[in-house]
Amino acid sequence: MLNVILRLLNEVFSLVFPQQCLGCGRELFATQKIIFFPCELDLHLTYFHLQHGAKLLYKMGLNPALKEVFSLYFFNKNRCIESLLYQLKYKGNKRVGHFFSQKMAGIITEKKVSFDGIIGVPLHAKRKRKRGFNQMDLIGTSLSASSGIPYCKDALVRTKNTPALSKTKGDRAQVVGNAFAFNPAKKLAAGHYLLIDDIYTTGATLNACSSLLFSDSRLELSIATIAYRD
Repeated sequence: MLNVILRLLNEVFSLVFPQQCLGCGRELFATQKIIFFPCELDLHLTYFHLQHGAKLLYKMGLNPALKEVFSLYFFNKNRCIESLLYQLKYKGNKRVGHFFSQKMAGIITEKKVSFDGIIGVPLHAKRKRKRGFNQMDLIGTSLSASSGIPYCKDALVRTKNTPALSKTKGDRAQVVGNAFAFNPAKKLAAGHYLLIDDIYTTGATLNACSSLLFSDSRLELSIATIAYRD
């Protein structure tokens, strides 16, 4: 009975406050969650999880010691993926976080790979206070709920408040060098971890984090991002 009441209340709420597709802005039907199916088709899958690991790591300029690496979608400006990432990164939209985490969980299941924990790329404390959240916490928490893999929140800390790399013209690897550290209050046990970030651009941030994690010989590492910008 309670479930029926909650469903009816949700339908009434949807009528009074209709949701909009985050891809095209049109009003969604009650059965649809964040985007229309045609808009979801506009999200161009990379299929990186089906490619040979070593070749992909070389192409992306990532540490060859990584076990697995995949990105869900190619990043295209002024397309659905940009709208969804904006909602996640700057609006803290949990529905978007859940959508992406479900897709990641599906790939993890398909690849039949096991992880001992999930680690999100951290924000600097100053930027996190300004924004009010770290978008990777939204993804990590939801992915943990979907997959059963523990989310190691705040396992890493950002010690340097580096400028946005998308606006950096210099050597990005140098900008983020030594920008991350282990959180002494969150000790990681030995195991295989999945490092997650929103967008792969040059790999500078992911390489900086993975170099730190590989400094602990007890850790194995894989990487996943929502989008890949070529």
